[in-house]
Amino acid sequence: MFIQQLINGITQGSLFALLAISFGIVYGTLRLLNFATGSMYMIGAYFGWMFVHYVTPNLFLALLAGAASGYVVGYVLERFAFRALRGVARIASLICTIGFAMFFNELMTVVFGAERKAMPAFYGETAFVIQEVSVSWMQIILVAVAAVVLILLQLLIYRTKLGLAIRAVSLDFKTASLMGIPTDRVISLTFSIAGAVAGIAGVLAAAYYNALFPYMGNMAGLKSFSAAVFGGLTSIPGAILGGYLLGIIENFAVQIISSGYRDIIGFSILVIFLLLRPQGLLGRKVD
Repeated sequence: MFIQQLINGITQGSLFALLAISFGIVYGTLRLLNFATGSMYMIGAYFGWMFVHYVTPNLFLALLAGAASGYVVGYVLERFAFRALRGVARIASLICTIGFAMFFNELMTVVFGAERKAMPAFYGETAFVIQEVSVSWMQIILVAVAAVVLILLQLLIYRTKLGLAIRAVSLDFKTASLMGIPTDRVISLTFSIAGAVAGIAGVLAAAYYNALFPYMGNMAGLKSFSAAVFGGLTSIPGAILGGYLLGIIENFAVQIISSGYRDIIGFSILVIFLLLRPQGLLGRKVD
């Protein structure tokens, strides 16, 4: 059971890590908690589902469709909503993200219905067996895709001019603007990238659980926020670490205690770290 729960934890932690880094990128740039992240995750899942059903049953192309939908939604939200609120009280932007999350949830309920929709099963065959524990190809693909996305994001942030601009804006966007950095464009790209990552996570989750529904992003978003706080909202490696640790801790706790405590565990971690170490494991204190 140890190996089984470890594999389950790494698989689930990959989804948490993708959403946690989506939270972390936006927070690191604007000190804004984007609670619409869970909705972009859900929208990505629906666009992936539509692509599979109406275009071609190819998981990897569906991932691109989910990424594209998240990218567009992230850009539109920043360009036409959050940019107008920049410079005002942070609580206004926070409430705006919650409002958009509720709007998208209700919109998808009206368009697609509230019932769960089935995602076709992909790569369900057993890849290999470790001490009588079967590991499917879908689990391997999910972890591999998440790892590739996370590595590419690390390279983007720390090895490119765009990444340097993002880090400069995260330190002080007014000073960055005076230095000639197009802050509006950089912030829009940051939101778009965060949305694309959330969209990819949504397609992966729908393919892994073989289901999607309009409110699937609510709990996933809150847990991933917990993971980001756990690892450190101001640290991209910390957000990734927090996602994997939360997935592993949840699965082992379910095995030891009860499956009914799964959600309680994630939010208990959030409360504990907010009280004892609000900057998280790898994060830094900010004003």
